[in-house]
Amino acid sequence: MGSSLFCMKNIGLKQAFFVVIGVVVFLLLPFAVFGGTKVVFVDKNASGAELGTNDSPYHSIKAALKNAKKDTEVRVKNGVYRENIVIPKEVKVISDADDRDKVTIEGDSDEPTVFMKHDAKISKVTIKDGRHGVRIDEDAKAHIFDVVIEKSDRDGIHIDQSGKKDKSHRVFIDKVEVKKSGRAGIYSKEHFVVITKSDIHDNDSDGIDFGADVKAWIEDTKVNSNKGSGLKIDLNGADIWTNKMSIRNNKREGVEVSARTNASGNFGLKKATIIGNKNFGVAKLARNAAPAALLHNHVFIEKSRVEANGKGVVSGVIAVK
Repeated sequence: MGSSLFCMKNIGLKQAFFVVIGVVVFLLLPFAVFGGTKVVFVDKNASGAELGTNDSPYHSIKAALKNAKKDTEVRVKNGVYRENIVIPKEVKVISDADDRDKVTIEGDSDEPTVFMKHDAKISKVTIKDGRHGVRIDEDAKAHIFDVVIEKSDRDGIHIDQSGKKDKSHRVFIDKVEVKKSGRAGIYSKEHFVVITKSDIHDNDSDGIDFGADVKAWIEDTKVNSNKGSGLKIDLNGADIWTNKMSIRNNKREGVEVSARTNASGNFGLKKATIIGNKNFGVAKLARNAAPAALLHNHVFIEKSRVEANGKGVVSGVIAVK
């Protein structure tokens, strides 16, 4: 129903701040092996002693993690591993083949398939099933890189609350595909979240769902064909900025921004493509008599293509009880 370009005010410094964060984080190469890192191996098809060496590997990821100390890298040989795992503090799990299609971790529905403690990392694997595909602990820093997460009973990635929203408590989701989750692709309570170069699609609820007080940067990420809204934001206390998102063909809004109280927050879209969603491209919802001015003055859209959405480009403020 037409397209529109919008002007964004007073957010240049904030955007620059988050761009710097994204570049610095990416350049840190957290999956490189540095001096002092201990490497252990897992092979489900092995037999004999479980010493964690390449010749005598552990037979399960869980066994390797039980014995893993700080700065351990767990390298997993090809295969399907039917287990739920907890990655301890400062431990990394990675496919030994450096190929996410070669290692699959399938969990049962009582627990998340992968639970990540502070400063845990997982890379180049496929994660299936589980209560959640991945759950991030409270106050945890975590990095998920080049991973497929699919068919979880609830959220693909579920991020618990953190009272600290700095680099030391950041969840970094990079080159991740999240699909066919029973609820949201990614759900976060209050935390600091960075999402780059990811694909969030075909989930049974919203693509990305951010609760109140989330601080986030999202860049070069697709959020398409989800059964709820593509991107759902609680504006109260938020500090969320995006660049180059594609938000298409979701069954509700492209972007749903809600305010529940008068607590101020900011949300910005830059260079987004928001097309073909069932309702509005961007919907602004005032819940519980939240002030309309908050949604008028703290949602910024710049240089974005918003068109062919079922109910229009950007809604006025819609009062919701």
